Amino acid sequence: MEATDNYKIKFKNSIENIHPIGNECWSEIEPLIYQKVLGKNEYYSKEGQLTKDLGFISKGILRIFYLNEKGEEWNKHFLQENDFVAASISPEKKSITNIQALTKVSILCIPYTELIKIADKHKQISVFIQKLTFEYLEQKQEREIRLLSEEAMSNYQRFLEDFPTLRDKIPHYHIASYLGITPTQLSRLRKKI
Repeated sequence: MEATDNYKIKFKNSIENIHPIGNECWSEIEPLIYQKVLGKNEYYSKEGQLTKDLGFISKGILRIFYLNEKGEEWNKHFLQENDFVAASISPEKKSITNIQALTKVSILCIPYTELIKIADKHKQISVFIQKLTFEYLEQKQEREIRLLSEEAMSNYQRFLEDFPTLRDKIPHYHIASYLGITPTQLSRLRKKI
Protein backbone atom coordinates (compact mmCIF):
# COMPACT_ATOMS: atom_id res chain seq x y z
CA MET A 1 0.00 0.00 0.00
CA GLU A 2 1.43 3.38 -1.04
CA ALA A 3 1.72 6.27 1.37
CA THR A 4 -0.91 8.10 -0.68
CA ASP A 5 -3.31 5.19 -0.12
CA ASN A 6 -2.81 5.54 3.64
CA TYR A 7 -3.57 9.26 3.37
CA LYS A 8 -6.68 8.53 1.30
CA ILE A 9 -7.89 6.22 4.05
CA LYS A 10 -7.29 9.00 6.61
CA PHE A 11 -9.11 11.40 4.27
CA LYS A 12 -12.13 9.10 4.03
CA ASN A 13 -12.13 8.48 7.79
CA SER A 14 -12.02 12.22 8.47
CA ILE A 15 -14.99 12.76 6.16
CA GLU A 16 -16.88 9.94 7.86
CA ASN A 17 -16.10 11.36 11.33
CA ILE A 18 -18.11 14.39 10.25
CA HIS A 19 -20.79 12.49 8.31
CA PRO A 20 -20.88 8.93 6.92
CA ILE A 21 -20.73 8.79 3.12
CA GLY A 22 -20.58 5.07 2.38
CA ASN A 23 -18.47 3.08 -0.08
CA GLU A 24 -20.50 3.87 -3.20
CA CYS A 25 -20.07 7.59 -2.73
CA TRP A 26 -16.37 7.18 -1.82
CA SER A 27 -15.80 5.16 -4.99
CA GLU A 28 -16.80 8.25 -7.00
CA ILE A 29 -14.64 10.60 -4.94
CA GLU A 30 -11.46 8.54 -4.69
CA PRO A 31 -10.45 8.62 -8.40
CA LEU A 32 -10.73 12.44 -8.37
CA ILE A 33 -8.22 12.90 -5.56
CA TYR A 34 -4.86 14.33 -6.49
CA GLN A 35 -1.90 15.40 -4.38
CA LYS A 36 -0.63 18.96 -4.16
CA VAL A 37 2.73 19.63 -2.50
CA LEU A 38 3.66 23.12 -1.34
CA GLY A 39 7.08 24.27 -0.28
CA LYS A 40 7.54 26.46 2.78
CA ASN A 41 6.02 29.94 2.17
CA GLU A 42 4.14 28.84 -0.99
CA TYR A 43 0.46 29.68 -1.23
CA TYR A 44 -2.45 27.27 -1.34
CA SER A 45 -4.65 30.23 -2.29
CA LYS A 46 -4.53 34.00 -2.31
CA GLU A 47 -7.03 36.73 -1.56
CA GLY A 48 -9.39 37.25 -4.50
CA GLN A 49 -9.27 33.65 -5.77
CA LEU A 50 -12.23 31.32 -6.03
CA THR A 51 -12.27 27.96 -4.27
CA LYS A 52 -10.90 25.38 -6.68
CA ASP A 53 -10.50 22.41 -4.35
CA LEU A 54 -11.47 20.95 -1.06
CA GLY A 55 -8.18 19.89 0.46
CA PHE A 56 -7.18 17.50 3.21
CA ILE A 57 -3.79 18.12 4.80
CA SER A 58 -1.79 14.92 5.02
CA LYS A 59 1.44 16.60 6.22
CA GLY A 60 2.55 20.06 7.21
CA ILE A 61 1.18 23.34 8.56
CA LEU A 62 -0.77 26.11 6.81
CA ARG A 63 -1.82 29.49 8.07
CA ILE A 64 -4.88 31.46 7.04
CA PHE A 65 -4.20 35.17 7.19
CA TYR A 66 -5.67 38.51 6.25
CA LEU A 67 -3.62 41.36 4.80
CA ASN A 68 -4.94 44.81 5.75
CA GLU A 69 -4.62 48.04 3.76
CA LYS A 70 -1.37 48.91 5.58
CA GLY A 71 0.19 45.62 4.49
CA GLU A 72 0.01 44.11 7.99
CA GLU A 73 -0.70 40.40 8.25
CA TRP A 74 -3.22 39.04 10.76
CA ASN A 75 -3.28 35.29 11.27
CA LYS A 76 -6.80 33.93 11.56
CA HIS A 77 -6.16 30.22 11.88
CA PHE A 78 -3.61 27.43 11.60
CA LEU A 79 -4.30 24.17 9.80
CA GLN A 80 -2.32 20.98 10.21
CA GLU A 81 -2.39 17.27 9.52
CA ASN A 82 -5.93 15.84 9.15
CA ASP A 83 -7.55 19.27 8.74
CA PHE A 84 -9.66 20.25 5.75
CA VAL A 85 -8.84 23.39 3.79
CA ALA A 86 -10.65 25.54 1.20
CA ALA A 87 -10.01 29.07 -0.01
CA SER A 88 -13.50 30.17 1.02
CA ILE A 89 -16.69 28.71 2.39
CA SER A 90 -18.64 29.34 -0.79
CA PRO A 91 -17.23 28.28 -4.18
CA GLU A 92 -18.97 31.25 -5.86
CA LYS A 93 -17.31 33.87 -3.65
CA LYS A 94 -13.74 35.04 -3.87
CA SER A 95 -11.55 34.44 -0.86
CA ILE A 96 -10.87 37.36 1.46
CA THR A 97 -7.88 35.58 3.02
CA ASN A 98 -4.58 34.01 2.02
CA ILE A 99 -3.54 30.45 2.83
CA GLN A 100 0.21 29.91 3.05
CA ALA A 101 2.44 26.96 3.92
CA LEU A 102 4.54 27.46 7.04
CA THR A 103 6.32 24.15 6.41
CA LYS A 104 6.44 21.79 3.47
CA VAL A 105 2.81 20.69 3.03
CA SER A 106 1.17 17.75 1.32
CA ILE A 107 -2.53 18.15 0.54
CA LEU A 108 -4.95 15.67 -0.99
CA CYS A 109 -7.37 17.66 -3.15
CA ILE A 110 -10.74 17.10 -4.77
CA PRO A 111 -11.86 19.60 -7.42
CA TYR A 112 -14.75 21.46 -5.83
CA THR A 113 -16.83 21.45 -9.03
CA GLU A 114 -16.59 17.64 -9.16
CA LEU A 115 -17.46 17.35 -5.48
CA ILE A 116 -20.60 19.43 -6.07
CA LYS A 117 -21.61 17.13 -8.94
CA ILE A 118 -21.23 14.13 -6.64
CA ALA A 119 -23.22 15.97 -3.96
CA ASP A 120 -26.10 16.29 -6.45
CA LYS A 121 -26.21 12.48 -6.64
CA HIS A 122 -25.28 11.63 -3.07
CA LYS A 123 -26.99 13.63 -0.34
CA GLN A 124 -24.33 12.47 2.17
CA ILE A 125 -21.77 14.79 0.54
CA SER A 126 -24.09 17.79 0.86
CA VAL A 127 -24.61 16.95 4.52
CA PHE A 128 -20.84 16.53 5.01
CA ILE A 129 -20.14 19.93 3.40
CA GLN A 130 -22.86 21.57 5.50
CA LYS A 131 -21.57 20.03 8.76
CA LEU A 132 -17.96 20.92 7.90
CA THR A 133 -19.03 24.53 7.23
CA PHE A 134 -20.98 24.74 10.50
CA GLU A 135 -18.03 23.26 12.40
CA TYR A 136 -15.70 25.88 10.92
CA LEU A 137 -18.12 28.73 11.69
CA GLU A 138 -18.53 27.56 15.29
CA GLN A 139 -14.75 27.43 15.77
CA LYS A 140 -14.43 30.89 14.27
CA GLN A 141 -17.12 32.34 16.52
CA GLU A 142 -15.66 30.73 19.66
CA ARG A 143 -12.19 32.07 18.83
CA GLU A 144 -13.46 35.61 18.21
CA ILE A 145 -15.41 35.67 21.46
CA ARG A 146 -12.39 34.33 23.38
CA LEU A 147 -10.02 36.89 21.88
CA LEU A 148 -12.38 39.73 22.72
CA SER A 149 -13.31 38.63 26.22
CA GLU A 150 -10.32 36.83 27.74
CA GLU A 151 -6.88 37.92 28.89
CA ALA A 152 -3.83 37.33 26.69
CA MET A 153 -2.50 34.59 29.01
CA SER A 154 -5.78 32.65 28.79
CA ASN A 155 -5.75 32.97 25.01
CA TYR A 156 -2.16 31.75 24.83
CA GLN A 157 -2.92 28.77 27.06
CA ARG A 158 -5.90 27.95 24.86
CA PHE A 159 -3.66 28.18 21.79
CA LEU A 160 -1.30 25.66 23.42
CA GLU A 161 -4.26 23.34 24.06
CA ASP A 162 -5.69 23.71 20.55
CA PHE A 163 -2.31 23.47 18.79
CA PRO A 164 0.02 21.56 21.17
CA THR A 165 2.72 20.87 18.56
CA LEU A 166 2.86 24.27 16.85
CA ARG A 167 4.72 26.26 19.51
CA ASP A 168 8.10 24.90 18.40
CA LYS A 169 7.30 24.44 14.70
CA ILE A 170 6.32 27.92 13.57
CA PRO A 171 7.79 31.40 14.11
CA HIS A 172 6.51 33.04 17.28
CA TYR A 173 5.48 36.21 15.46
CA HIS A 174 2.80 34.11 13.70
CA ILE A 175 1.48 32.96 17.07
CA ALA A 176 1.49 36.54 18.37
CA SER A 177 -0.45 37.69 15.30
CA TYR A 178 -2.99 34.91 15.82
CA LEU A 179 -3.45 36.01 19.44
CA GLY A 180 -3.70 39.69 18.50
CA ILE A 181 -0.64 40.68 20.53
CA THR A 182 2.91 41.78 19.77
CA PRO A 183 5.86 39.35 19.68
CA THR A 184 7.23 41.12 22.77
CA GLN A 185 3.99 40.49 24.67
CA LEU A 186 4.11 36.84 23.61
CA SER A 187 7.67 36.56 24.85
CA ARG A 188 6.56 37.82 28.26
CA LEU A 189 3.71 35.30 28.37
CA ARG A 190 6.05 32.47 27.43
CA LYS A 191 8.39 33.37 30.30
CA LYS A 192 5.50 33.13 32.79
CA ILE A 193 4.68 29.56 31.82
